[in-house]
Amino acid sequence: MGNDLTTKGSHVSISAFNNLTVELVWTTAVDLDLVVFYKTRDGHSGGVYSEHYSGGTRGNLAKAPFIELSADAGLGASGGDNREVLKIARLDHFEQLCVCALNYTGASSNDGAGVWKDYDARVEVKTDGGQAFRVVLDSAQPGPVAMICKLLPTFLGSDLVNKSQIMTLEALRQAAPGASAFEVSKTASPSP
Repeated sequence: MGNDLTTKGSHVSISAFNNLTVELVWTTAVDLDLVVFYKTRDGHSGGVYSEHYSGGTRGNLAKAPFIELSADAGLGASGGDNREVLKIARLDHFEQLCVCALNYTGASSNDGAGVWKDYDARVEVKTDGGQAFRVVLDSAQPGPVAMICKLLPTFLGSDLVNKSQIMTLEALRQAAPGASAFEVSKTASPSP
């Protein structure tokens, strides 16, 4: 892997790209979910997350928001090589994107139990131009949500900022644009 953003607040500039991939990777027996919330330059906000959640959508690369999420991994808190992939086709219409991981296992039991450093989790960000970055989720603080990083589009690409902020669901709803209606109500299978 390329560069590690190991310190909260550290950032790096990403050159212009055609496609960006963000992957949440973990091996521990916990159900983590990759979610992204955004605000566009024209003031719209929203989120892309599993359709297993009420109101969830995995997005679409061909039309707004030009973001698409892979299928849900780690269902039932299964361990192994778990990976959820988020593809972003363009960033030019965004003001910001907040990349988060949700510990569904802890959030659904209302205790938020567990600390992120125990999950062996990381986020890998890769461009089609060969740039690669990693943010390790190694916080000893318990909480159901980790705001991992932010993508802040610039004139020549994007700034990737390590946020490493552990929070409650209510704090997420207040901190991330487009997250105000996000609820933890996962269903066994997506709605038709």
